[in-house]
Amino acid sequence: MEIGVFQAILIGVLSYLGSLSCPWLLGLTGGWYTISRPLISGFLIGLVLGDVTTGIIVGVAVQVVFIALVTPGGQMPQDLNSAAYIGVTLGILMVKRGGTVESAVSVATAVGAIGTIFHNFMMFTNTFWNAAATQAIKKGNYKGLFLNHWVLPQIVQACYRIIPTFVVLYLGQSYAGDIIAMFPVDSFIMRALTALGGMLPAVGVAILLKQVTKKDIDIIRFLLGFALVAALGMNMITLAIIGAYFAYNHFVYTAQSIPAVAAGGMGDDLEEEL
Repeated sequence: MEIGVFQAILIGVLSYLGSLSCPWLLGLTGGWYTISRPLISGFLIGLVLGDVTTGIIVGVAVQVVFIALVTPGGQMPQDLNSAAYIGVTLGILMVKRGGTVESAVSVATAVGAIGTIFHNFMMFTNTFWNAAATQAIKKGNYKGLFLNHWVLPQIVQACYRIIPTFVVLYLGQSYAGDIIAMFPVDSFIMRALTALGGMLPAVGVAILLKQVTKKDIDIIRFLLGFALVAALGMNMITLAIIGAYFAYNHFVYTAQSIPAVAAGGMGDDLEEEL
């Protein structure tokens, strides 16, 4: 699989549209929280490269690693956008050239860590436009405000996303093949990357469980799902349907019990008043 000039540019444009401060796809809703997820980016990159299956497989694997990633105030421990587009694309190339999905996950995670440098530098650059926009407001220059608030920052952000993505994917794609040739699947380096890539999704799920569980005993509910998959061979869709069934029953039971409790509380209050 080779990446052409147009394909590399298109992936770079998708990377820009999915970046944190891009407003064009309904703001964060369609950009950062949708097409910047590795699962969606894997699908889109697969469409661009002509191999949707491999794109989704790599995207899903990378998505699990970042499933609990949150970005409060724009602060990111890893640049998800770089992992979703540069990392996933390089991972697809590695898989197509004989690498494992786990090694692709390791590469995407490393790219996400390096991408934080570009993200932080971009945020630092935007402080210049903020200062210029503030000065324009003080002078009543609304044209200058529009220019420094909307136009120039987006041009800079597009350059920060499109140019590095294009350079890495188009000019650096040959290195992915060289790495596979230098370190075959059975080599120590590739086996280490495979082992590391196999553990990273577990780390992502563990962080997610830490966020959504209030008590340690609550993890039993999640372990039940893993046990059903391991013991009965269920797929995730079947497990999701079973979970939705119990969630709906819990919702209906809770909704029916609230009026009864409210009515009982009103009766007690009335007795006390009498």
